[in-house]
Amino acid sequence: MTEPKPGLAVLIVSDGVPGHVSQARGLVRWLATRFSTHADEHRVDLRARSLARLVLPPLLRRETAGLAAYRLFHGEPPRPDGPIDVVVSAGGNTAFANVLLARHLRRPNVFLGSRRRLPGRCFTAHLTLEPTGDASNIVMTVAPSPSTDAEMAARGRTFAERHGMESERLWLMACGGDGAGKTYRVKHWRKLGGWMNELAARHGVRWLISTSRRTGRTAEDALRAALAPHNVAYAVWWSRREERILGDLMGAAERLFVTVDSMSMISECIAAAKPLILVHTGDGAPNQRYQDALAKYQRLELCGNYEVGAGVDDQVTSPPSLATLIEPQIDELARRIARC
Repeated sequence: MTEPKPGLAVLIVSDGVPGHVSQARGLVRWLATRFSTHADEHRVDLRARSLARLVLPPLLRRETAGLAAYRLFHGEPPRPDGPIDVVVSAGGNTAFANVLLARHLRRPNVFLGSRRRLPGRCFTAHLTLEPTGDASNIVMTVAPSPSTDAEMAARGRTFAERHGMESERLWLMACGGDGAGKTYRVKHWRKLGGWMNELAARHGVRWLISTSRRTGRTAEDALRAALAPHNVAYAVWWSRREERILGDLMGAAERLFVTVDSMSMISECIAAAKPLILVHTGDGAPNQRYQDALAKYQRLELCGNYEVGAGVDDQVTSPPSLATLIEPQIDELARRIARC
């Protein structure tokens, strides 16, 4: 008889940024493989950001900093219905709130993202894609996703049936925007649209498209103008209508393309367990740590890299099992929480 999992009540501290929220929920999904989890979400805003980033790092190095500092920079703390066992968050704007709430509640905390000059000892576990050298650091193979590949595949089948696309070959293009050292101009989006037309004609596919909050209307207009309408099966133009259906689109597509600037979308695409291409265009380049993370993905055969305009191979191989790659990190995370 299988022993029941120990219970774990999780407080997710959220800054409302979709990519960060997805990663925090993905952390809870990881924990749910080891614990019987219940999660509550608390939205925070960082007030007076410039002052907070100046004052809070040295203040939080002292263990006495707690609720007063939280109220000053974040407002009233959450009032959960029941006890909280662990505080979880992703994204640099939640780092201070994560630490302050964990101290206030006297509970362990897990954080994914830039720690804003805070020492590693502020966290029970600090998850990153590249090592920081701190004792609290757990190096992830890939950032967590809130959905499994099986869940996305099921949603994709439902999406395709609902829109009459069951018999079509569909590829996905997920677009980020300026960020991670990359900047885009109108000409880059026009060139991307032209490349997508070429690939559609060459491979007999139609495109599923999702832009994001960072893409912007100017970029979307340029991409739309360059795309032949008959090559587009379905598009989410974020500046016009926010549709949080990236998981559905990934599930419906047979191959996934994502612009190289968006680590959160790259991580979600990897979690879909389908052939993935990172699309390189625009000006500038990510910093070395970001590039190292992308190089690791390619080394593990989780993705390929293509410049816009390059030919894309018709023969693809399925990526390796992600579950096998992330099991050690989940085990270590669960051990640290259990010890507390």
